[in-house]
Amino acid sequence: MKRYFFIILIPLTLFSSTSQAKTMYITDSFKIMVRRYPGEEYKILAQLPSNEKVDVSEIKEAWAKISFNDKTGWVLKRFLTEETPKQIQIAELEGKVKDQTEKIDDLGKENISLKQKNAEMGDRVNQLSLENQRLKGKPYGVMMLLSGGGIFFIGCIITLIIQRFRGGRRSKLSF
Repeated sequence: MKRYFFIILIPLTLFSSTSQAKTMYITDSFKIMVRRYPGEEYKILAQLPSNEKVDVSEIKEAWAKISFNDKTGWVLKRFLTEETPKQIQIAELEGKVKDQTEKIDDLGKENISLKQKNAEMGDRVNQLSLENQRLKGKPYGVMMLLSGGGIFFIGCIITLIIQRFRGGRRSKLSF
């Protein structure tokens, strides 16, 4: 009986510890002490938060002389890095994302506007094509009218010439 009790108790113990676990994160936000001289025994001049920008003018063993806000002091150099902090990089990238999102929105609006203009131009091109076809047909009609008038005029002249050569017999209709 004791054996079954342990068999049941062991899995319950294993699963109960994981169900009580809580997810947490380690913070990287802290303040460093700025001292008058290099050494922990000297007076603290200020506290600088994480991601603060400073100028390093001198390094002495584990300490670095920094300048910030028109002040100078010493900090442990292990707290300094040449890399831009992640929070600042994230803020810069978020700004770029915002700018790009605005540009995308503007381009989307411009695209819609250009599509409308393209549709209007397509309609206008169709109208002009129809008008072009209609106007192409008119010169042909005018040419046919002028040809017919020319043939009629030539027929009248030939008729007059023939009447002159026939000897003067004229009909009651004269020109």
